[in-house]
Amino acid sequence: MSKQVLYDFDKAQADYSRLFEESPIPMFIYNTSTLKFLLVNASAILYYGYSREEFMEMSLPDIRLKGDTSTSNEIIRVSYLNSFYDSGTHRHKKRNGDVFYAQVYSHAATFAGRSVRVMLAIDVNDKVLAERKNEELNNTIKEQKSSLDNILSSITDVIWSSHADSFGMIYINEASKNVFGYYPEEMVKNSRLFFDIIHPDDKPGVRNAWAKLVKEGYVEFEYRIYHKNGSIKYISNHAVLLAASGEDAAIVNGIATDVTSARTIEAATKENAKRIETIFESITDSFFAVDDHWDFTYANTAFEKTVGRKAEDLKGNNIWKSFPGIDKLKFYVELQKSATLRTSVHFEDYMPGLRKWFSVNAYPSKEGLSVYLRDITEEKNQLVKIQAQNNALKEISWVQSHKMRAPVASILALAEVFNVDNLNDPLNKEVINNIRIATNNLDNIIKEIVKKTSVIKD
Repeated sequence: MSKQVLYDFDKAQADYSRLFEESPIPMFIYNTSTLKFLLVNASAILYYGYSREEFMEMSLPDIRLKGDTSTSNEIIRVSYLNSFYDSGTHRHKKRNGDVFYAQVYSHAATFAGRSVRVMLAIDVNDKVLAERKNEELNNTIKEQKSSLDNILSSITDVIWSSHADSFGMIYINEASKNVFGYYPEEMVKNSRLFFDIIHPDDKPGVRNAWAKLVKEGYVEFEYRIYHKNGSIKYISNHAVLLAASGEDAAIVNGIATDVTSARTIEAATKENAKRIETIFESITDSFFAVDDHWDFTYANTAFEKTVGRKAEDLKGNNIWKSFPGIDKLKFYVELQKSATLRTSVHFEDYMPGLRKWFSVNAYPSKEGLSVYLRDITEEKNQLVKIQAQNNALKEISWVQSHKMRAPVASILALAEVFNVDNLNDPLNKEVINNIRIATNNLDNIIKEIVKKTSVIKD
């Protein structure tokens, strides 16, 4: 071998030794059989904190964290692998106990006539921790997104998000299929669909609501839509504006609720109420209703005529204050009883202020009391008249059976003693005089009967 070759070889070895020793990356040479360190560079001594002498008493497992297991791609004992090898990331520990993640690379070599591996350990602790933190965050985000998707999918209300400058849909949950009849992907794909399905008569109102939303940041509005199946549905919307920020355009988030059933019931209720009101207005009996505070809630036309007051003037006013003195009547006692015991009552009472008799029926309800009044003044007057007639008849009967009997008996008796055979009999004169007196008494009695009879005729 020439001197030049020897020189070049020695120089290469010196350069390699210098590169090993002066490398800023911790480097190790270890025996592939025993895993004991044969040589370490200055960076390894500085970074790990062990002295060179301490390293010479140590092996590769001594800088590994106890309990860690080798991965399947970590090859530390193979001496014949000459290519550069990425052994992966492992936890290494320093002399002071600090643990860090190191990216380990190695390749096979020969040192002092022995098969060895040269290992580089690069501190990637910050990178690994950051990656693991990102992975945890990503997993958390995925879990939260999955949970949110599950929640949004289970909600029957439509959760949606759209561009503020249009009705173009950005996101909409699964509820759109039931409420609108369209799948979420259909709503998102067709940027005009959200507005196109709105009932034509309600589109101006929706545009006005959208303008108010852009101006004030929040709006509640209701409109009708054509469901995909052709039916009309009522939709109640709550929407919030998220203003533009930087490069992010303004968007609108909202909740759409199908209120069709509620509106159907409401319409039916109004129709029933109107029908009932028509019935109440058509009946001739007076009717009114009060709430639990005794304030008028309704009064029909017949009641208006009865009391001479307008229903609109009575509505909302207290019944006891509207008709002073009524709380002194049986009317007050019975209505209080009905409200307190929650039972229906029937009674008759005279209203001095109206100069009328009424037959009253009161029925309790959740809202208060419903009261029917029938004017029975004529009936009461007729009963009084009949009673007076009965009394007169009784008196006539008594007069006939008692008063008339005496003068009639007297006349009959005097007639028996009248001497028809001798008209000049002095006794006849006295008899005739007594007959005259009895006849006058009978006449007076007849006049009395005629007078009492006139009462019956009236």
